[in-house]
Amino acid sequence: MFITREVDSLSSPYLSNPFGGKSDKRKQIWLDILDKLPKPNNPKVDFLEQVRVNFEYEESEQLRSLLMELKPWRKGPFQINDISIDSEWLSNEKWERFKELNVSLDGKNILDVGSGNGYYAFRMLGDGASKILCLEPNLMHVSQFLAINKLMSSESIRMVPERLEDMALKTTFDIVFSMGLLYHQRNPSKHINDLKEMVKEGGKLIIETIILPDECGLFLEPDLSRYASMPNVHFVHSDIGCKTLFEESKLFLRNESLAIKTTNQEQRKTKWMPFKSFESALNPKNNNETIEGYPAPKRKFYVLEK
Repeated sequence: MFITREVDSLSSPYLSNPFGGKSDKRKQIWLDILDKLPKPNNPKVDFLEQVRVNFEYEESEQLRSLLMELKPWRKGPFQINDISIDSEWLSNEKWERFKELNVSLDGKNILDVGSGNGYYAFRMLGDGASKILCLEPNLMHVSQFLAINKLMSSESIRMVPERLEDMALKTTFDIVFSMGLLYHQRNPSKHINDLKEMVKEGGKLIIETIILPDECGLFLEPDLSRYASMPNVHFVHSDIGCKTLFEESKLFLRNESLAIKTTNQEQRKTKWMPFKSFESALNPKNNNETIEGYPAPKRKFYVLEK
């Protein structure tokens, strides 16, 4: 059984039909790529210090080409034998900031909402998590997870291509993650409350988000919903704005990280993600401002309990 009977029943159909009924003109291309990837018999994995797998395989360039066809790779990096998938984000840096908060994942069942391609879920396994349910509606990210997990052969992560708000989950989890989602929500309070409902008594909710200086007030509503060249950004909260949200949702703040400024060393374009990246996010004459004239992004973790 995967976590609970409900979660097992919900997620099992996606093992054979990973995109469910979702439509995308690229879906068959992705399925063809996945079919061509090898399935190693005895992969040697490392999730603690990185996401790495080694296995015997002679067609290295063919494997590299297949993985490259799944670009753009936003989250990573991944190490596949001698192939380094140099993703846009050095997500290991964010994960190290989380680990500084000393939240134990050992033996925990986890819900990762908006999980991307599963990089963080693999790192959760490295830190002792039992099982992780990933929710990710973007089928490109799902295809990358399927590729990586075919090579890693982990049965402890399942990914469902759905949004939390479109599901009727009754299962609660030891830990719930929402990283990089809050500022994309049209109703941030509802997002927080939906996440809260997924946390079991005594469990933890981990929020990671962009924050602005408290001088901006509780939140900023960017013009045209664009912030730092990102579309669909509806509210960017300050630290005090986030804490007000949490208080209104009757969540208790147990720990928090420092606010770390995003840099073009942590987020940048690479051959695995060759499109516009953080270099287009900031005012070229003042890197303390976004291209739209707002304060440049800083990111922060919050550890919350009911």
